[in-house]
Parts: sequence; structure tokens; C-alpha cells
Amino acid sequence: MRILLTSPTYPPFNSGLGNATAQQAAALARAGHEVVVATGGDVRGSRRDEWGVRIETFAVTGASSWLQPIRGDMGSYVDFLQQPGWDVVLLNAWQNWATDLALRHLDRIAGRKFVYSHCISTNVFFAHQPLRSLLRYLAWRPYWWRLSRFMRRLDGVLFLAGGGTDSRFDDLGLARRCGVPLRVVPNSLSPAAVKALAVEPTALEQRDRLLAVGSYQWQKGFDFVLRAYAASGARNRIPLHLFGQQHSAYSETLHSLVRELGLDPGCVVFHEGVSGDALVAEYGRARLLLSGSHTECQPLVLLDASALGTPFVARSTGCIAGMPGGMAVTDWREMAARIDALEQDEAQWQALSRAGRQAARDIYHPEPVARQLLAVLAGENDMMGSEGPAPAPEKL
Repeated sequence: MRILLTSPTYPPFNSGLGNATAQQAAALARAGHEVVVATGGDVRGSRRDEWGVRIETFAVTGASSWLQPIRGDMGSYVDFLQQPGWDVVLLNAWQNWATDLALRHLDRIAGRKFVYSHCISTNVFFAHQPLRSLLRYLAWRPYWWRLSRFMRRLDGVLFLAGGGTDSRFDDLGLARRCGVPLRVVPNSLSPAAVKALAVEPTALEQRDRLLAVGSYQWQKGFDFVLRAYAASGARNRIPLHLFGQQHSAYSETLHSLVRELGLDPGCVVFHEGVSGDALVAEYGRARLLLSGSHTECQPLVLLDASALGTPFVARSTGCIAGMPGGMAVTDWREMAARIDALEQDEAQWQALSRAGRQAARDIYHPEPVARQLLAVLAGENDMMGSEGPAPAPEKL
């Protein structure tokens, strides 16, 4: 098959969505399909990766919202989408220019067309930012109101899990109510985590740190983790290592919070720019992976940590509460209590470690994920739901 994948970002830029798309591309290419990726870039360009995947870049940004409208060379991208010969087009995630422009022109794009939802954020509301959240919520109303129309014109929608604990899975509920064909296909482990899964994990007594991983932005909730750490028995005893893409104004705020909480600066270590094999190796040194992110769907960092047998304690958002190998919490005090409980109960730690490793093998390993994805795209796996009548095209 000739398969087009779209994503607003793609490696070498480090993002969860781009990395997930790269894993899809590699799996489909290994299966012998011709794979093309359309993604963002500073200029229009073309290159090939180690798997022979052709990567086409377009200087486009934004999404179908007046807060961040689509800008750039939209014409080149739309012309590219309308080239003949696609057997399958897989649009990664709602609310980005690469998907939103395609949705406007679905009737002129060849092949079977799917959206791979990585959860929707049109209905997310942050209580600690009420005015900003209200503005954002209102800005995304037109998108949400039109979503069912676009779903019905697709050949199906793929979801990362069968449900979640917050509004990030509202699109799944909408798809079910509308009878839209759907299928659950989870994210997969990174190549570095797959390699780590093949060896025995580090014993608990050799693990000497706690970890938190994400970009240095407030949405990732490192402050939540710091408050939990400060309230736990691990405080100033077991070092906490924070890993972000690059330092920012928010990371400076975190340094101030370390001082405010009376934490030993030598026990809270900030890192930047660590990824791939080096980051996965850090998971293997950690007793726990902590996540305070305000909003997630199915975090890749939790999947990769599970391959190393590292349990997680994470704020409950998206489908985290249903993921094996860790514990979901609702506030930082509960996270502190979970840290202490796992420090005191090695049997429970070992049980979570084994459950995470088993899920990494059976659920998140690229081989079963690729089989599921290929079956859907090839039409070999009947999707749940039924497609209603296709409405006329409508602009997002």
C-alpha cells in the first residue's frame, strides 16, 4: 500500500506526537509498504530516513482556531494531499493544521482516510487558570460542534485506549454516539525501550533516584511533583531528577520553588536535552517515575518506563488510570503518600514493576501494535460502530 501519514511535528524535533508518528512510519515501512510523511518545517523540503520513509515538510503552523489560526504555505500542502495514488491517509491528531486542512478537502483526497486521535483538548478546562481556560474553551466551540460531521466522512477513527478519566476522551464518546467506525490501537514503545525490554531490569536496591520527565512548561506539572517530593519521606534523601527538553522561564520558577520548599538543591537535579537511549537508561536507574502533568492522553514516557520495570505515580488524566504498571493520583498529597507506600512495600513495587513489563511486551510492543494498525488500514479488521450518511463538506 501507498500510505500517507500526517503530523504537525516529526523527528528530529522531539515531541510526543511526532515520535508516535515516526514509530508508525517505521512499522509500516518494515512491513513493506511505501510510506510518506507530511509534516511541518521551516521551508518546503523532502528527505528520506533510515527506513526509506519519504518525509515532506511544509512551512505551515497553527490550527482551525482563531487563537492560533493556520498560517503559511497552505496551498502547497493542499496540492500535495490531492495527489493521486494514496491507498490510505492517516491523519495524526485533531486540532492541528496537518489534519484540519485535510478535513476541509477530504472529498478531493484519494484513498481510505482515518484520523488517529491522540485525544482531543477542545473541552479541557484548567481550574487554576479560569479566564484563560474559558477563552480557550470558547475559541474551540466551533471545532467541537463540527467534529461529528467530519468523523462521519472518514473511513474510521483510531483511539489510543477504550476510555479515560477526563475530557481528553470526549471524542471517543462522540464517535460512539454517532456510530462512527472506530478501533483502539495504542501507542508503542520507543526503539530504545524495545532494546531495554530484552534485558533484565535493574534490581530495586540498585536504583538510587526518582524521575520526572517532560518539557519545562507549566502544563507538565513539575511543580506538582516537587510539592509531592517535599511532602514525602524521600525528601532530601532520595535524589529527584527532572528531565526537560530545554531550560525555560518555567524551569527558573521551579528552581525558586525548590528553595521555597526548603529542598536541598543537591537533591533536585535539573537536566535538559536528554533523549533516546540516554533517557531510557535513566528510567532503569529510577525507583519511580513521577508525573504531575495537567493533561495527557497516553504518555510515551510511562510506556517506556514500563519496559524498564519502573513503576509510575502520575496525576490522573487521559487513560493513565487504566494503564498497568503504576498508580494514578488526584493531588500532590496523594502522590506523596504513594511514594512513601511504595518505599515501604517492596512486594507492591515488584508487582507494579512486573505488570508494567508485561504490558510493555503484550500491549505496547511495536510488533502487536503494528499488526493492529496494519489490519485496520488494510481493511482486514472490522471496526466497531457503523458509518452514518456523509454530510456535505464543511469548513473547520
